[in-house]
Amino acid sequence: MQPIRQILEEAPDAIPIPEELKYRRIELIIWPLGDKPKETKAAPNFKVAQVERIDIPSREERNVRR
Repeated sequence: MQPIRQILEEAPDAIPIPEELKYRRIELIIWPLGDKPKETKAAPNFKVAQVERIDIPSREERNVRR
């Protein structure tokens, strides 16, 4: 038997069960679709430095033996 998947635009007070599924062991999953508000990005919890220029040494300069 194939599972029944049905999307309801407005959920009714009661959901009818088809005759062939009555009095049988079934799984009913109710999953809301599209009702979540869009998430807004919160400001980061860290401070951002305001600098004019970032100076990054080359690999050779970083790995020079002293």
